[in-house]
Amino acid sequence: MNPRTIPPQLTEPTDILLADVAIRVQLSRTDYDKAVARYQTINNWIERHGSPLKDRVQLFYPQGSLAIGATIASKLKTDEFDLDLVAQLSLPEYVSPHEPLDLMFKAIRGKPGSRYYRITKRRTRCVTVDYEDKMHIDVTPVIRRGDTPERESWLFHDRPEAPQEPSYSLIANPYGFAEWFKANTPPDQDFADIFEKRAAKYEQLMLMEAAESEPVPPQEPPFRKSKAVVVLQLLKRWRNVQYDKRSGRRPPSILIAKLVADAANHTDRLSEELLLQARHILHEFQCFHNAGCCIHVTNPVCEQDVLTDRWPKSLQNQALFISDLKNLVTKVEMLVSGCDLGEMQKIMVELFGEAPTAEVFRTFSKRLGKEIRDGRSQHRPDIGSRIVPTTAATGATIPSGALATPKHTFFGGERHGQ
Repeated sequence: MNPRTIPPQLTEPTDILLADVAIRVQLSRTDYDKAVARYQTINNWIERHGSPLKDRVQLFYPQGSLAIGATIASKLKTDEFDLDLVAQLSLPEYVSPHEPLDLMFKAIRGKPGSRYYRITKRRTRCVTVDYEDKMHIDVTPVIRRGDTPERESWLFHDRPEAPQEPSYSLIANPYGFAEWFKANTPPDQDFADIFEKRAAKYEQLMLMEAAESEPVPPQEPPFRKSKAVVVLQLLKRWRNVQYDKRSGRRPPSILIAKLVADAANHTDRLSEELLLQARHILHEFQCFHNAGCCIHVTNPVCEQDVLTDRWPKSLQNQALFISDLKNLVTKVEMLVSGCDLGEMQKIMVELFGEAPTAEVFRTFSKRLGKEIRDGRSQHRPDIGSRIVPTTAATGATIPSGALATPKHTFFGGERHGQ
């Protein structure tokens, strides 16, 4: 079999614009370094002399988006980042659910006047530190389960403000999920190289502007990412836009991540990957909905870890998200098939919000105009400001094999015994 020829990466306008939106909403290297420093500081603080958790923290590690390199701003109009950490505690396995959460809250909050006292909140499953610069760090206490796969643990649910709601313990393995996700979404070298350099260039420009155009030292390049991880960031941003003014829970990031990883690595271009993933997620939800039940998805390395345990909860919530997904598919199909810049911008504002999209299109139009004037553009303007690529890749169809029905579909109600 002849090796498949991979088209050049990030050369088509739609792919360039989608990548640039993802770059603008992701966690920058600067913020990542800040998060790492705070991660280490909180770890040391929890284990300080006099802490109720002194010598009781066995492991401290990232989970969720931070662990897989898919963190994005959690708000539409401000750069707020929610970062998730796990603290594995040396406590008896069968403690009351409130105890690990109460201990973690006391350990982080400290005494009046201490660094975290006024910015620490006790949540249902974690303890949150709200920094003044809009970064939020959630620390989730867990207890390792004996004789189980690596880092499989007890997670705790307790709401003191709702005494009528039962407290309980759950089985979870966020570390195992992150390792599984990364194994299923490895960076494709050409795309990862180009995306990394593009993100590094953008961040360098932002640092120069922040320093009032004074030269700044070169920064470490941002994360190397596969198309699937970048699409996950775009999908999370799209979800945030849809749910910005809705009450109640949003579809959890870990659920979207699981479905993205299931269908990853079947496309050549970023826009094709976005379309593939939108169709795949819609298919999964539609299958459950047609059967009259809410979607049920578990951690692939820990079946008792139910990723949908708190959402959607009702067919009504699920139907609303399915409607969103159908609209997403329709809009991305328009982007992939080709449209003029004005229509493309309108679609991407609807999908990803005004702020990042407007900036991306301003930069793109300015750069394209200069390249056309200099005779260096790979694209030419056509009637109605339509951008016509020099290849037919923008209108490429998704490979038929990539749209095959996924191997595993879980039907039925929630699993119990947690």
